[in-house]
Amino acid sequence: MKAGGLEKKSVGGAIILAGGDSKRLNQPKALLDFNGQSLIEVMVEILQKLFSRITLVTDCPELYRGLPVEIVGDLFSDRVKSPLRGIYSGLIASSLPHQFVVPCDMPYLNPDLIRHMQTFAAKADAVVPLVGSYYQPLHAFYSRDCIGIIEKQIEAGRYKITDFYAKIKVCYLGKTEIDRFDPQQRSFININTWGDYQLALEQLGDVSSNEINKGGRNVDENT
Repeated sequence: MKAGGLEKKSVGGAIILAGGDSKRLNQPKALLDFNGQSLIEVMVEILQKLFSRITLVTDCPELYRGLPVEIVGDLFSDRVKSPLRGIYSGLIASSLPHQFVVPCDMPYLNPDLIRHMQTFAAKADAVVPLVGSYYQPLHAFYSRDCIGIIEKQIEAGRYKITDFYAKIKVCYLGKTEIDRFDPQQRSFININTWGDYQLALEQLGDVSSNEINKGGRNVDENT
């Protein structure tokens, strides 16, 4: 793991979801090689420059020993596996008022976009990118005020993240605002198949060394 940057970190936190089965890859996507590092190392390196606390939610903690993160398990392990369970478990694990939630397979996160999103976090229950009709619920800030609503939704057997948005105050970040920081929407590139992996690697040739941490497509809620 390379040393973190010297920029001032937020007192907030980030939650990385690494609980998916990666069925289409037949191996943990978080451990795929990405320019000499594993995907999870890339994610942690970006986020530790931004946040003072990083929580990793996983049901395979043995895979991530040694990372500078707090590893927590899924609190709803008896229910259908879904990112919603991971969001709930990550929010429960910390007393921080709001946290940035992201899956373990988005190597082109854009720090400036994330910082901009965070400026709205204190005034909303969630801050979510929305381009046209496509939400990015796994590149979003969520507050602890969402915990009870998420719990009820999981207990009702409803696992689509956006289903609880109607019950909370959501700040949506539209395309015009996203384009100020990430006009190509690299932030939302994620990896679910070997084709996705190859395309993500090809992006390395299109990104300068100063921009490699900038990262669309709609994020798969089954990550």
